[in-house]
Amino acid sequence: MIFIRFGAIIILLVMLCNNNLIYIKDLFSSSLNTKNEIARLELENDSLRSELYIAENLSGKEIGESKWDYLYAKIFSSYPFNNQNLLSIANGEISGVQMDQSVVIAPGILLGQIIKVNKNISLVRTVFDKDFIAAVKIGENKVDALLKGGVPPTLEMIEKNKDIKNGDIVYNADPKYPYGFKLGETQIVETKNADTAGLFKRAILKTDYNLTSLESVLVIKNFETLKN
Repeated sequence: MIFIRFGAIIILLVMLCNNNLIYIKDLFSSSLNTKNEIARLELENDSLRSELYIAENLSGKEIGESKWDYLYAKIFSSYPFNNQNLLSIANGEISGVQMDQSVVIAPGILLGQIIKVNKNISLVRTVFDKDFIAAVKIGENKVDALLKGGVPPTLEMIEKNKDIKNGDIVYNADPKYPYGFKLGETQIVETKNADTAGLFKRAILKTDYNLTSLESVLVIKNFETLKN
């Protein structure tokens, strides 16, 4: 009889532990889903702000009165290497992907450019790559700067007398990419050691997304860069 009671207690404890584990798993899953949903909403908000900027600063004539043709593309996993400089996507020539096409994480938010294509796979250079360079404008005053890729990307050649502050939005002004697309925001504006002559200052570019958690991107198929 004692052994039967002891066995019943063990069974009850196991059931209780399993229920607690299920509860903890559900709680963790719910928390993760909430975090992902917040990140998605923030990205959508950024996308809308970028499109609003384009609408306010460019007339239909200036942008050719055309809508962007986006191709949805899944990102190949880089685990365990976690290379944030280049991304491989599961679309290539067969899907209409071509060299130099712009890549975004959401409409109006620039991520990088196609640099290599085969039939089924393409390689994307992101703003975190040291070879990524773009002319940009900062904030409402459209202060000129040069974006240099890296981890993190930096904003160089900002005239010292120009007024910029942390949180100013950085938009593309380079003909290699669609004008007005957002790249990020300024962070940690530096005036010391920005250049030897003391004429310029620099800042860090802060992006509002975590590249390692991205599962897909959009390739702009109908934007053409200027050819030399």
